[in-house]
Amino acid sequence: MYKVYCDGLLLYHSKLESLKIFEPSLELELNKTGSFEFTIYPDHPYFSLIKKLKSIITVYQDDFMIFRGRPLDEDIGWHNEKHIICEGELSFLLDSILRPFSFSGTPAEVLAYVLQLHNAQVDASKQFQAGNVTVEGYLTHDTTEYLTAFETLENALLKPLGGYLRTRFEGGVAYLDYLKEINLLSPQKIELGKNLLDLKRIRKGADIATAIIPLGAKLKDDEG
Repeated sequence: MYKVYCDGLLLYHSKLESLKIFEPSLELELNKTGSFEFTIYPDHPYFSLIKKLKSIITVYQDDFMIFRGRPLDEDIGWHNEKHIICEGELSFLLDSILRPFSFSGTPAEVLAYVLQLHNAQVDASKQFQAGNVTVEGYLTHDTTEYLTAFETLENALLKPLGGYLRTRFEGGVAYLDYLKEINLLSPQKIELGKNLLDLKRIRKGADIATAIIPLGAKLKDDEG
């Protein structure tokens, strides 16, 4: 069962005819914002309450939140229907610009420091608290550029240490975890034609070698 909320109001329920959206599509990516798209018609009771870049859209599978984000783009069609494209909550980290700074510490300390700078620039709905950190190490980050909080975390943590940024919403608080490995396992079965819509194998001729010439290692004699 899927449910979609807009600012806490039930926007879609798979068993309620009065609360329908059309052509919903959800894409989730590791270390990316992800997206959620849908079309809504003027006869929907909450048609006019979806505010671009302001409303918070959440998607639930049963009782588990699988997406949280905000409306980014809006296209109005021939029948005044709206096709709305939402970006995931990692995009909130694009709303702050951090001044050049130098910082040394563990990944947990770097994450907490960057989020502190970010939270000071955005409203409460776009803030994150530092969550679980399982990546170890010690690093020094120096920047002379004005970057967003997301770009800063990419440069300071993801590029040198790897790992995954994962958002988590619990008890009304948004957390940002930095994990060495993703520890969530989906219970959903993969079924062709239901949630597996396309499958193909690509074999490129450019990857096939028609002739292989082995070359021995070059050795130097006493004269070089």
